[in-house]
Amino acid sequence: MKLTGKVAMIIGGTSGLGEATSKRFAEEGAHVIVAGRDREAGDRIVRDITDQGGRAVFAELDVTDADSVKRAVRKAADTCGTIDILYNGAGIHDGYKDVTETDEELFDKLMAVNVKGAFLVTKEIMPIFLKKGRGTIINIGSQSTFVAGAGGSTYVTSKHAIAGFTKQLSYDFGQKGIKVNLIAPGFIDTPMTEGIDDSRLKDIPAGRAGKPEEIAAAALFLASDESDYMQGSEMKVDGGWTVGR
Repeated sequence: MKLTGKVAMIIGGTSGLGEATSKRFAEEGAHVIVAGRDREAGDRIVRDITDQGGRAVFAELDVTDADSVKRAVRKAADTCGTIDILYNGAGIHDGYKDVTETDEELFDKLMAVNVKGAFLVTKEIMPIFLKKGRGTIINIGSQSTFVAGAGGSTYVTSKHAIAGFTKQLSYDFGQKGIKVNLIAPGFIDTPMTEGIDDSRLKDIPAGRAGKPEEIAAAALFLASDESDYMQGSEMKVDGGWTVGR
């Protein structure tokens, strides 16, 4: 029960890594806010958690819309009393398109979800953390945070940006009690990777794709007090794929 008494807002909590993290945090005692656009999926996950004796609520939000983010954060904080942990997990992929194949609409969409979304939610929650003098932020990067070839032009750009965002948040707010770190998942079996014939699998030292629950376990460590001396860190959970790059 490493998160007893904590309130965690899981952005992108309605599928994949976010769903697994929502459930794991609830198992560890957190009051979980499952946040995303898919109300049906969110309600299902909340039921799964509460049926197991956990505490959870759904917060509908569009991370690209500042007003939507403000409403969701305000409602979540009012309902749960506060927010202690922010998990920025909303993200979409570009299907490995290079710059010549990427139109402006696709570029703007990916940057809005993958980068602006994390900015908007963090900006809205940060005053809550600063008032308490304590808070935890977990940003979700990718193999594309470090190397090319794990996504297309825009996806790689967006995930490099999240690394810079993580470092700057840590630099600006670490001494004010805010812990900020990044998880860089590898090729994980989620809806985002479904249908992708990816040759990277043969180059993964672990010999397989990862499981969402393995990312959730890493997130639990970063959310817990056990990682309190980690600041601005980039935790790779990729089965070793990047070691050969």
